Amino acid sequence: MATKWIDPEVVLGQLVAFAGHVDYSLGLVEMVGRYPPPESAPRSDEEWDALPEDSPYLEGPGIMELSAEARDMLAGVDDARLPMLAEQWAAIEEFSHFTADEDGYMLSLTKDLVGLARRAREHDQLLYCWMSL
Repeated sequence: MATKWIDPEVVLGQLVAFAGHVDYSLGLVEMVGRYPPPESAPRSDEEWDALPEDSPYLEGPGIMELSAEARDMLAGVDDARLPMLAEQWAAIEEFSHFTADEDGYMLSLTKDLVGLARRAREHDQLLYCWMSL
């Protein structure tokens, strides 16, 4: 599912907060970097400076693993709440530059994300975000 304008920490984090009936805060959606491998990351300024221009540490992409708690908050949303949840999410400041959601895109996206979270939970898997830098 391509959602290139959805920042996992801020924008998705607010959806997770609404879904879980909790206050939003940075760090609500805990993420762990999986690629490029954090254990191989440069550890000094000299190592950073020596990286080739096309290094994934400089250019991306990056893969972030989202916490099971975030997955479960999304997966636990009752279907009857989906329209209200989509409406709440569509009203956040980060979406203020978009036009009104007359085509139902936000509801469709909310349903897709909740469905993805449910499938991941059902199969004891986590959610991942592919990010470009």
